[in-house]
Amino acid sequence: MNSNAVPTEIKDYIARVVERRNQGDILSEEECQRILEYAAENKSDAVFGIGYYYFAENYWFQEDTEQTMYCLTECTKCFRTAKMYEFLARTYNMMGAVSDYRDNKVVALNYYYTGLQYAETYHLFYALGMIAMNIAYILIRMRRFFEAAEYYERAIRAYRQSEDSLNWNYNLASCMLHCGLCYLRLGEEEKAYSLLEQIHRMREEQPERRYPDIRINIFRGECLAAQGKKEEALQCVEKVFVHLDEKKSLEEVAECLTNVAELLLNYEQYSGLEKLFEKADALGLEKGILLSLEMYPYRAKYLLHQKRNQEYIEYTEQYFSTYEKDRLNNKQVTARVLELQDRLRSIEKEQEKVLASNRKLETLALYDSLTNLGNRTLINEYVSQKFEDAQNNSKLFGVELLDIDFFKRYNDTYGHLAGDVCIETVASVLHELENDRVFCGRYGGDEFVVIYSDMTSEEICKVVVEIQDRVREKCIPHESSECCKTVTVSQGVFIRIPDEENREWDFNSMADIALYHAKRKGRNCYHIEEKFLQK
Repeated sequence: MNSNAVPTEIKDYIARVVERRNQGDILSEEECQRILEYAAENKSDAVFGIGYYYFAENYWFQEDTEQTMYCLTECTKCFRTAKMYEFLARTYNMMGAVSDYRDNKVVALNYYYTGLQYAETYHLFYALGMIAMNIAYILIRMRRFFEAAEYYERAIRAYRQSEDSLNWNYNLASCMLHCGLCYLRLGEEEKAYSLLEQIHRMREEQPERRYPDIRINIFRGECLAAQGKKEEALQCVEKVFVHLDEKKSLEEVAECLTNVAELLLNYEQYSGLEKLFEKADALGLEKGILLSLEMYPYRAKYLLHQKRNQEYIEYTEQYFSTYEKDRLNNKQVTARVLELQDRLRSIEKEQEKVLASNRKLETLALYDSLTNLGNRTLINEYVSQKFEDAQNNSKLFGVELLDIDFFKRYNDTYGHLAGDVCIETVASVLHELENDRVFCGRYGGDEFVVIYSDMTSEEICKVVVEIQDRVREKCIPHESSECCKTVTVSQGVFIRIPDEENREWDFNSMADIALYHAKRKGRNCYHIEEKFLQK
């Protein structure tokens, strides 16, 4: 969920509903009705959206596409109002799937594209993976293997950036095998074999998870066929037939029928082809216009080989009749896909410009213009985050305050422009020592702060000494200094594991006291404290 506007009580209720759904079974109509009743009682668009979304799933399972689309349309209104962008992206994804099921690829791509925009804008990686995968699946059926592979690769990257979920392994493996099949069609076998190996490793590492076994067997069979290993490839086909016998709907087997038919035809396994066509007919192949068209070459060659000439003539007439109906739609789809690709590229470029602009604004808002070190705003944000982490996990936390010795006299002697150069030079020393555990910022004037996190006392002390040495090595002349003829610095450091009652400003105050002691000792030195003192 992406909206902070949703009350905590409502968020908790939605989280419980989603957790119940993630146990694996779709919610019953009675459960969905109770969700809508709760929504009405609490006047919550967010919960209304959830109720309609799971009602849509229920109707989709029953193959009632009219009611599914009605519920999904209601979802879009609710989720948009509640700013629940993850569910909104998933809703458009389901609308695309329903439209594709109705053999309307133009409408499907429009829905997918809208969902993709939300997923990209709000960095919803799992939803982005699902939608990119579905767009690629349409492109595969249009024989646009190069574009399909690009979308599958995009989906794979998105899934790998997303959090684990119930169907994570299943979806990632599906993307990888389909992408591999595209590479086989494009003659890039090594890429396909690499993806097959990745799928096998994933199954070995997490064998208890759910995987698209039937499609993995087909993909493995195709890879073996490409390597010339006929017997092993046919063994994979036999495993596929075992899975096919368990399937009860065309939707469950649609993706694999053409792949199996191609393998069987290549190896002249006509009895296997007959068995495959019987299974497809029993599941209602004639309902799927596009699938019927895709199956034509394999069935036509089979009928000719069997010398069933009359059946071949009737089947060919039926094919051309179906083809004519689909021809205009295919033209529209091709044009729309090309348009979508152009729009996506345009949006990506615009997003790059926005990100670049945001980075500039962030630099102005969070970084000191003279030294490019973090300013007070960034220092405060960083300290709050790291202090809380140290306090919660009993880690050592260090704050250092640093001044340039006799800097006012330096300005009076050499002028303010030289003073700025001096500050930049000291800042460059701090920049060189910054890493993921050492953060440096500028409070203003010649005052700097260094934050140490996830380090030992010895490691912190080493950096403190290195700051002293590197500043001295710069050999910046400072004739008016009372402690040295070159620029030096004084450092006050406080290191401690924060107690429960400690606050961030306690550490800043103690670092200030430590800096006071360093100056009392004659400057050009550091002072480290590890317990609370009075100034």
